Amino acid sequence: MYKSITDQNSRQAKLQEFFYRELQKRDQDALLTILNSESGRWFLMRLLDKTKVNADNFTGNSQTFYNEGMRKVGLLILNDIQNLGITGVKLKQKAELEYINTQIKAQKIVAEQLEGDDE
Repeated sequence: MYKSITDQNSRQAKLQEFFYRELQKRDQDALLTILNSESGRWFLMRLLDKTKVNADNFTGNSQTFYNEGMRKVGLLILNDIQNLGITGVKLKQKAELEYINTQIKAQKIVAEQLEGDDE
């Protein structure tokens, strides 16, 4: 007898579920690979900055919709990291600390350069 593709027990539904689980596993493996390398963590932090995930995106005009769309992408990435569990959260925190330390170093270099310009 023919089963509807919306039936949970249909062949199509089972294949879709299998495919979804495989995609999810591959995504998690890829995200862990990124988070386990220093350059990957740097890239992730830059990506999250570019999506303005921690910014106030309201502009008072249609630019707000664009900003919120970018922010949604950042939130999806953060959700994927949280789905990795404690390991993902720890690696994200490591990435954040490295990113902040790099910014502090860059600010010191700029300040030193500006001091030298006064002479």
